[in-house]
Amino acid sequence: ILLGSVKFFNFFSLTTTGGALLVSLVFGHFGHIGRADLMPSKKVLETFRELGLMVFLIGAGVSGGMSFVRYFKPIYFVYGIFMTLLPMIVGYVVAKHVLKMNLLNILGSITGGMTSTPALGAIASKTDSQAPVVSYATAYPVALILMTIVAKVIIQTIGGVVGI
Repeated sequence: ILLGSVKFFNFFSLTTTGGALLVSLVFGHFGHIGRADLMPSKKVLETFRELGLMVFLIGAGVSGGMSFVRYFKPIYFVYGIFMTLLPMIVGYVVAKHVLKMNLLNILGSITGGMTSTPALGAIASKTDSQAPVVSYATAYPVALILMTIVAKVIIQTIGGVVGI
């Protein structure tokens, strides 16, 4: 939370989420500080994963659903299809033909890039391999941090142009 509160260049901060994620990545890398173990048990991780997903979906659903009907236009659905599928298709083609990755690593990377834990769950339930989980865990933090940074830059840019 403290790291997320720091403002960079007097206009940008990682926010509470970005700061917590960055500190978690550092703690996860080292695993311990002195004799203090920083890694919780598997049951604790599973519980917090489910709780976090539930709270996120409740918050997103309530705030997003309040004005959905008022502002929805069918063309937005078409835009959403293209904005969702195009990056996945391009990512698949590049990973398969340029980087020569196998299918499980590609699928894990794409779900990590989308920051879609449910998609990872669907893939992981169909295989015994840990390859999709490892690829997801590699891509997810990078995608989440970049989404935070890009969103802030877009908001600052549009805010300056529109006068917000």
